[in-house]
Amino acid sequence: MLPFDDFQVETFLRTGEHEATLRAEFGDALYEDLSHLAQDAAREAPLFEARRRKVFILPGIMGSRLSAIRNGQADLVWIDPTDLAAGGIAKLKWGATVAATGTVLAPYLRMKLRLTLAGFDAEFMPFDWRQSPAVAGKMLIDRIRNRGLTDVSLVGHSMGGLVARQMAAEDVDGSLISRVVTIGTPNHGSYAPVQVFDLSHDMLGPLGFADLTNDRKTIVDKFLRGFPGLVEMMPSPDKRPDETYFTRSFWPNGAIPPTANALRAAKLGRDDLPEPDTRFHQIIGTGEETVISAAKTAGGFTYHRTFDGDGTVPRDLAEMGDVARYYTEGAHGWLCNRSDVIAGTIDLIGTGATHALDSMPRLRTVEAAMPDVTSADLRLETLSALPPLRETDFAGSFLSGRADIEQPAGAIISDAPSTDQSAYPRAVVDAASLRWKASDAERKSVLQSQHEARPLSAETPERIDAYTRRLLTMVDAASANGQGRKLSRELETALEGLETKTPGVRPPTGATAAILERVIGEAEEFLSVMFIKRALVAAKAVGRIVSTSTGQGFGTGFLIAPGVLMTNHHVLQNNHAASRASVQFRYELEIDSRQTTGHCFTLEPQRLFHANERLDMAIVAVAPVSEDGVSLEDFGHLPLIGVEGKIRKGQPVNIIQHPLAGRKQVVFRESLLTALPPDNDHVAHYTGDTQPGSSGAPVFSDLWEVVALHHSGVPDQTESGHYVTVDGGIWNPSADPEMKTVKWIANEGIRVSRLVAHLKTVADRMSRDGTAGAELVEEVLAVGRDAVHSGGFKMPSPRTNERAPTSLARDARPAPTTQVAGITIPLRFDISIGVPDHPPFSTSS
Repeated sequence: MLPFDDFQVETFLRTGEHEATLRAEFGDALYEDLSHLAQDAAREAPLFEARRRKVFILPGIMGSRLSAIRNGQADLVWIDPTDLAAGGIAKLKWGATVAATGTVLAPYLRMKLRLTLAGFDAEFMPFDWRQSPAVAGKMLIDRIRNRGLTDVSLVGHSMGGLVARQMAAEDVDGSLISRVVTIGTPNHGSYAPVQVFDLSHDMLGPLGFADLTNDRKTIVDKFLRGFPGLVEMMPSPDKRPDETYFTRSFWPNGAIPPTANALRAAKLGRDDLPEPDTRFHQIIGTGEETVISAAKTAGGFTYHRTFDGDGTVPRDLAEMGDVARYYTEGAHGWLCNRSDVIAGTIDLIGTGATHALDSMPRLRTVEAAMPDVTSADLRLETLSALPPLRETDFAGSFLSGRADIEQPAGAIISDAPSTDQSAYPRAVVDAASLRWKASDAERKSVLQSQHEARPLSAETPERIDAYTRRLLTMVDAASANGQGRKLSRELETALEGLETKTPGVRPPTGATAAILERVIGEAEEFLSVMFIKRALVAAKAVGRIVSTSTGQGFGTGFLIAPGVLMTNHHVLQNNHAASRASVQFRYELEIDSRQTTGHCFTLEPQRLFHANERLDMAIVAVAPVSEDGVSLEDFGHLPLIGVEGKIRKGQPVNIIQHPLAGRKQVVFRESLLTALPPDNDHVAHYTGDTQPGSSGAPVFSDLWEVVALHHSGVPDQTESGHYVTVDGGIWNPSADPEMKTVKWIANEGIRVSRLVAHLKTVADRMSRDGTAGAELVEEVLAVGRDAVHSGGFKMPSPRTNERAPTSLARDARPAPTTQVAGITIPLRFDISIGVPDHPPFSTSS
């Protein structure tokens, strides 16, 4: 049991204190997972630049800690084993002054920490589960109002979902609560309360064992049957017309039902509870042995069971209203710990849809049946119960379940991989697809602005200001003549008319917009001469991630400072994966169409390795010399510039990549930056088709500054959400788990400004803790800071000697050393050139 409050437990998970106590409560697998999550959440807390959406987690029945209030002091009863052993359940008798003072953490803390890492401000909202859901809901919505919160999301497990229904109904105009996700909620009731009053529920075993003063009958008779919250959750007679549990005379001998008055009041409370509205999304559990109906007998009930429920709530009693529903297979008390439920909840709160869960229950769960069981059989099982060892044992199946803690698999590079490691992970694709769908309005606005030749209308004044100032810096750095100095003055003058200090102000129009568009267009044209020269330099710093043992490629990476490579977290998830990988530069076609073998550099995670799952990024140290003796300095690096304004929406982006982990290719100006979603402000969306294997590629502006880290394609999909294949069919995940047949229509990358913000906290932590690699991270940041002012292109030394067929090597003539940016660099580009229907700016008018 846990003698700590919620805050202390999270602290101890981070620090490692009281490990034995926490392991005993959570179990080894859950403890390890929670410990890592708590540490990651503490590190990530400063990184969220946008306002984080508030998410309240409402536990299920018996999932909130309850304390008796006496003389202003809170006396913990539920769950305090010592108090319960001494008959403390009496302190919770209906009518006593009781307050919710915490949360039973094992079923819910994993959800909270994962939501935090996903960028939400997650907080538990415990409540007195003895009360009617309507009463609890009215009290909780007042708390939200009193705190001045808006745009709140609710995640309600079990009874918490019923409470959320009342809370949402109290928010008539929808200003307080924007989305609600209910998980395993008994909207039409459950047989668990029936079994409690029938003395056959599994919670009565451990609770009766622990209580040394009250037996099971007394606990139900004097205390539990008086709780309106428990009584109201019996099956609705509308769904089970032959089972009238709210009528006292229906109950068989041997049961201890609530009083007639309590039943009438509970029936009214249940009927008055508002139904879920369009803000709701239901996650429903199936696949567990679940009582779905009961028949009255002389000595109790005969319970009919199938797998069509979560072990506590039958599927049909969970489904309510015309709202989106999703399904998983898992036990009721542990649903909030399931990885798919957590992923689905994050998606639903963030975007209103998810691919992480099934949209229909699996057929076998609906059809499979089990032998009936009687009250007498179940009562015998409660008498043979073991003593409770953990908090969740006291609540039985209300809060318990089998662990579903996925151990990080890592990008383990085996000698004979069973799948194509260059494939985008399904979870990454699903999340990107949902964010792309959510950014639809923004993308349409950008495309409309291009069509109408009003390129600034889709941007905010703040971003226009940042972009113009970035152009000004670049023009100043490149100015050696009167034209450049004149442009600088015009840019400064144009900025004077731009209003950026008033929140929510609209983009400039009229003469102000016309002046800005003309001056920005001239500045872009002035700098365009650098396009090809910088492209050739940038391409050298991009390499292919390969297995050291097999040479098989599985991703793209690029140098961001001397000796430091960046790629995706899903390409290199951990030190072990990095220690078995290399980066191969110049794996490409030569200018005379020769296929080069490239130069492989070993990755050295012992000197530096850091990865972040939310930002899907990883950085790792690289050996200074390749296996064949080539210096890493020959390939230069691409600075990470942390300031915003490197690109504006509607502009083309350029990508240097190793698609399908093959030879290097470059996509010039074929993709457009179409969205920078405010709700997921770490991502950027751009059009175009990139193949798996491009994961970890740099995404560039026309000035060849890195603006994003490419991490996923976005598939085409039907209106019902099914992914489409290149031949127009529906993608079959069983036949094509690596998504090779999927039709990719767009892309998602991680914004460089967010990566730099993250690396600043990483550098501070590493320096404070004395972690290896701190100085390398500091150099990455220093290189980026220098590039803010200088443009950041350091020309690599032209010393690389490519391995080539002997006859061709004898004929090759070295490039003059003074032409370091010339087109004699031996690199063939597979270029796809796209010309927008309407150019971003026109200087002819």
